[in-house]
Amino acid sequence: MNQIPCVPISPYMVQQQPQQPNYNAVKIDIHNPTVGVPGAAQPAPQYAQPTMPYYSYPQQDLYTYPQAQQAPMYYPPVVCQPCPQQVPAPQTPAPQPVAPVSVPPVETIQQQVINQAPVQAPVETTKEETPAVPEPVVSTPEAPKAEAKPEVVPAETVSPQVDINQFIAKLANPDFDVQASGMEEIANLVKQSPEKATELVDTKVFDALTNIINFDSSNLEGPSAEQTAAREKIMSGKEVTDAEKELANKITPKEQAERNKSYALFTSAIMQKLYADEVARLSNQTVPLTELPGAVTIVDNLKDNPNPMVRASAIEALSYIQNPAYKKDLTTVFTIAQNDSDPGVAETAKAALEKLNQV
Repeated sequence: MNQIPCVPISPYMVQQQPQQPNYNAVKIDIHNPTVGVPGAAQPAPQYAQPTMPYYSYPQQDLYTYPQAQQAPMYYPPVVCQPCPQQVPAPQTPAPQPVAPVSVPPVETIQQQVINQAPVQAPVETTKEETPAVPEPVVSTPEAPKAEAKPEVVPAETVSPQVDINQFIAKLANPDFDVQASGMEEIANLVKQSPEKATELVDTKVFDALTNIINFDSSNLEGPSAEQTAAREKIMSGKEVTDAEKELANKITPKEQAERNKSYALFTSAIMQKLYADEVARLSNQTVPLTELPGAVTIVDNLKDNPNPMVRASAIEALSYIQNPAYKKDLTTVFTIAQNDSDPGVAETAKAALEKLNQV
């Protein structure tokens, strides 16, 4: 009987299934879309061929587990029993009676076959040592790198255009002439360069001006009798000597202090107007009269200062900062000032009221 050889089947001999079309939105590249446009020719779609994979996946396991080694299995040797030898029957012309043959039992035959089979040495099985199982290697993900902090560029330091400390030092100087010089510089700066003068809108400047206005000059030396007589001669038109003229023009410390009060009132009004204009320009709002720095000090000196010259200077200062929003308050102040005991102060208040009515 012919045996059929066992031929291993190769996986390449299996008929391969037709590959399904692959639709990938990443690979679609649309150029000059004209779908749905009447009269437009529909060109054949062109697809860009990728030159490299869009996504790179790791080609090996992230975690490698040890594979346990399987111990070999040993089977006992199989002893095949030989088939009994077939003896061909003798060719005799005529069958003759054969004497009966005594056949030993089957058990006897099997025992004889076993005894005649070559004895093979038993295969010694050695117990192989079980290899040590290594611990699983776990790859630790790298810690994320700290993002580089953006470089902070310090802002450029803008140097002041005006040395405010220098002005404050002049205003606080005990020398009355130095004070007068400082206030004159402030007035000129506001007139010529108001954008620079805004740096002087500072509480320290207003405080220095207020100190000059409220300075107590009662203990200072005032004009003597000779000075008063020489001045009266000059005012009446009488002839005076050069010595009398020099004496009349000499200003005493008390007169210097009172003169600086008038200067300080007007300088404060200049700064208040600059402050109000700057607020109106930046925020489109009007600062109330009572909230202007130094305005209350001007009103108080108009009412209570014993020197008529200082009261008249207060009226002129308020007239300088007049504003349609301040018209009601200033009308009340100037109306009261028209009743001042000093004719010069009353006349100044009347002129300020007429000017206010034109606003």
